[in-house]
Amino acid sequence: MPNRKDVALKANVSITVVSRVMSGTGYVSKEKREAVLRAAEELNYRPSPVARSLQNGQTRQILFYRGNLSSAYYLELHRGMMDYAEQQGYLVCVSGGLHIERIGELLIDGLILPTEAYARPEYLKYLRKYHIPYVVIGYGEPIPKNVYSVTVDTGLAMRKLVEYVRQKGHRRIAFVNRVDTSPEGPRNNAFHSLMAEAYHDSPGRIEDYILNIPVTGHEAGSVVFYQMGRAAAEQFAQRRLDATAVICFNDEAAVGFSGRIATLGYRIPEDLSVAGFDGIALGEYITPALTSMALHPYEQGKKCAEVILDLLQGKRCGYKHDIDVSLVERESVRARR
Repeated sequence: MPNRKDVALKANVSITVVSRVMSGTGYVSKEKREAVLRAAEELNYRPSPVARSLQNGQTRQILFYRGNLSSAYYLELHRGMMDYAEQQGYLVCVSGGLHIERIGELLIDGLILPTEAYARPEYLKYLRKYHIPYVVIGYGEPIPKNVYSVTVDTGLAMRKLVEYVRQKGHRRIAFVNRVDTSPEGPRNNAFHSLMAEAYHDSPGRIEDYILNIPVTGHEAGSVVFYQMGRAAAEQFAQRRLDATAVICFNDEAAVGFSGRIATLGYRIPEDLSVAGFDGIALGEYITPALTSMALHPYEQGKKCAEVILDLLQGKRCGYKHDIDVSLVERESVRARR
């Protein structure tokens, strides 16, 4: 297998010149560059990516520290990261198996962390030790001011969704909630604070309209969320709730809920309005099409990659970046007569 020395001898240049041409760094005259490239082609020489990264200190790889992409939300996040990074000549790989204290052992240029949990001191001490640029994906929980983050405010999103459903005339609203998340999370807090008033002077309590569904898989993903939605529909029917609308913690659960509740005799939206959360494309392809509060994960992922690459290129970059939310109004929510 030919090496750089072979290319240098054939092109009649130094090994340093070959290295500069292959890495794209440093000045090389046009004549010498063409001679090196011609010699490399004739010898069928291909530079080693590992050697090249060791030479210039760049791997052109960013790690999305996530165990898997089993949910549609994280698939959209990764697609946004990947599309932007590829335009800049970078690759976004996905892995969450290695403990974060060993991140410094990996050949990566930057790191994208999937939740605010990684902005805690016990994790930051490792990240700062290895001097790897990183950005945290946020959903409304507090993040230190000196940590780069790209945040979508899920509390604000839930408030907007509840207000929309209430403007459609619904007062008894049920909430499909996953119990592995913090009860003090932004979206849970927002729903409770807005809906507590609606049940204040009525025989029912807000707790009666919360459908708490435990995660049934090792790690939450699309299939697990779908099954959780189906379980919530069965619980809704068994309890004979008089709610006229249901808000689900994400779109995949809403799809599962809608499919199962229809087999139990409820018509959507004639008998029961259903709204999802995330705004993923899946909701457009069910019947009736799902109304959802869009968190725009593709844009969030794209912004994460942009921040990382700005940091790697030494550009000025603010610490906090916010992604707007918006309502995707389809057919599954209707106004009460």
